[in-house]
Amino acid sequence: MKALRTALAPLLAVLAAQALGQAPDTGAHRYELPNQDSLELIVPPGWGESVDQPEDGGPPTIQLRPKEGAPFEIYVTPDWPHAPDGALPDTETLRETVRAAAERMRGQTVEEILEIRRLQGASGVGFYFVATDRAPQPEEFRFMNQGALQVGDLTVTFTILTNEGQEAVIEEAFAMLRDAAYRGTGRDQH
Repeated sequence: MKALRTALAPLLAVLAAQALGQAPDTGAHRYELPNQDSLELIVPPGWGESVDQPEDGGPPTIQLRPKEGAPFEIYVTPDWPHAPDGALPDTETLRETVRAAAERMRGQTVEEILEIRRLQGASGVGFYFVATDRAPQPEEFRFMNQGALQVGDLTVTFTILTNEGQEAVIEEAFAMLRDAAYRGTGRDQH
């Protein structure tokens, strides 16, 4: 009987939360943006978060780190169109922006050429590159995945910083980015 109670405990907790009008924690986090819209990310369990919101109302940067264990850092910055026409960068412009960022890394990485890779998200396309720091200092990270992804009406830039043996962190970060969702309010304040 005790084994049955133990097995049913998670289901009962979810049902109790629903009966009380509370949703179970699915990992979905909503980040409100200064333009009144929001970005939703499914943050893996065990990751802590903080948000750096510039005082000038510019795009916030979401910082993700492990609550415990080996360090890593992930930075996600959602931006919205600022041009009067409200247009997002087209695919080639987005690719070129990522290529230029990769070019600025030249000489600091083990790789002679940083390959620009395509990233398909649930609501848009993006690009990124992978770089290995030639000579990381203590407390710095060896690997960086950096790029930009269209998420609805947002351009989301990201940087994933890891060390040896953290391939699972990279996979979880890309899954989070691919599943990112844009929620518009209709009250755009470009």
